[in-house]
Amino acid sequence: MPLHLALLTSLALHVLLIIGPIWLAAQPPPPPAPAIAARLLPAPAPEAIAEAVSTTASPADTRPQHPAVPPRRLQGAALQRAQAALSKHLFYPPQAVAQGLEGEVILLLSLAENGQLVSAAIARSSGHAILDQAALDAARHIGALPGNPRQTLFPVSFRLQ
Repeated sequence: MPLHLALLTSLALHVLLIIGPIWLAAQPPPPPAPAIAARLLPAPAPEAIAEAVSTTASPADTRPQHPAVPPRRLQGAALQRAQAALSKHLFYPPQAVAQGLEGEVILLLSLAENGQLVSAAIARSSGHAILDQAALDAARHIGALPGNPRQTLFPVSFRLQ
């Protein structure tokens, strides 16, 4: 009797080894992941976000002080240069994609006289810290933006498509 049991067990295992991969291959593939894209949209009018931007330094603020000139938004060729530089380093955080997070961050870029980026701060949050941090990380790689005002408002949009 033990020999018959061993033969039946062997036969069952061989059948599973032959039929198992065929059965697994017949399962439908998982749905494709959504396409990921980060698009840069034009900034809203400066007046629309002026209430959210403070040009006065807090006591603990160590950023270089600039004249009390309200920040202006980038336009034309300057906006295109900045968007091109930012898009090389901007990525949609995988955790934000998994959670379906979208939003727009308005950055306040402070520039030296030669146009070199001195600091980047959030003028208006997207409402999601992970998107805000991704925008700040990418902005730090912009480099120089010659011919622009010392403080510039710069929009960064995160949209899932």
